[in-house]
Amino acid sequence: MDLLLKKSTGLRSKVIKMDKFDISSFTDILADKAGKIIPEIFKGVQKARRDYKNEIKILPDEIKYASAELWEEIIGKAISLGIDLIGFAPIDENLIFENDYVGGIEMLYENGIVLGMEMNYDAINTAPKPPAGLESLRIYAELGNATNKLVDFIRSKGYKAIACHPLGGPILYPAMAVKAKLGKIGKQGLLITKKYGPRQRLSIIAINATPLPENQCEDFEISEFCERCRRCIHFCPVNAIFEDPLVKKNGTITRIDSNKCFEYFYETTGCSVCIETCPFHKIGSEVLYYRQL
Repeated sequence: MDLLLKKSTGLRSKVIKMDKFDISSFTDILADKAGKIIPEIFKGVQKARRDYKNEIKILPDEIKYASAELWEEIIGKAISLGIDLIGFAPIDENLIFENDYVGGIEMLYENGIVLGMEMNYDAINTAPKPPAGLESLRIYAELGNATNKLVDFIRSKGYKAIACHPLGGPILYPAMAVKAKLGKIGKQGLLITKKYGPRQRLSIIAINATPLPENQCEDFEISEFCERCRRCIHFCPVNAIFEDPLVKKNGTITRIDSNKCFEYFYETTGCSVCIETCPFHKIGSEVLYYRQL
């Protein structure tokens, strides 16, 4: 049974303190929207926590076969729920956090479904002002709800699954997204996708099913461009992005000073400056062509 479950090898995460988000900057219509969105985030987290506890009461003794038709149904359901990106990869134990401070998840099934939802372009362009912060909260709520509903759908098909909410989470989402061939990691530590640049939030579903389908996303390379660009580094309001990333013993890479980043993230309820200033957000993957001119 142990071979079917993935547990942390010691990766540590930063604690997300929900009571530190400063929502006083939201006024008028933004305040009204925040008043509806924030309870949705908490409900989504609570459902994921509750379902996880029920899920692990009876653990599987084998990994279940999944047909191509099942994966097609899952992809179709994800799209109907508003999911914009979907990829598949085995869960990497080196990417699982020692503590999931939000969801309380301690173990995952062998395989992962990585999900992404686009953030609104115009809202992100206001970063770090309140509309960008509210957009971050909106995506946490909507992607969290979509992830929970997709897990409900998977369970209805007779498969065991664990929903990992986009806020916090038990595993390093961007690195898993790279394994699922959804994109590459930028200098600011965010996933850069060909379609949306850094303008998406991520979640994961761990599923007791195999074999995984092939990923359909087209691969592209950004490392050379990011090394030359460095706009996210230069424009970060609190200088939280390292010029040169730190490589840990287990191979994981740290690109952000989380203490600096989180404090400003709380203060602005989402910041998003490193998304707004990124050329992949502004003009998409065509930036790789224009750099050659």
